[in-house]
Amino acid sequence: MNIKNIQNIAKVYGEQTKVSKGAKSQGVSPTQRPDEVILSSHAQEVSQHLRAIKNMPEVREAKVQEFSDKIATGQYKVDSRELAERIIAYSKNERCY
Repeated sequence: MNIKNIQNIAKVYGEQTKVSKGAKSQGVSPTQRPDEVILSSHAQEVSQHLRAIKNMPEVREAKVQEFSDKIATGQYKVDSRELAERIIAYSKNERCY
């Protein structure tokens, strides 16, 4: 280990701190800008869609009423074959994850 190199580094560091202190005392300070976030156009579009979704009602009352009426009058029929096909398709997709 060469001690002379360490002393030279300390000397350079000392000179830098003198310069920076001198600049501060003369009233020259670097301008600081506040932090800012700039969103891409895609991110802005996604944000608009999220706001629209949040403003939508959680439950579609008209749909609920429609199915309630069909069930009450016996008009609502479940296609068992379609239901089975969808359950199988869903279970196959679950295994892919």
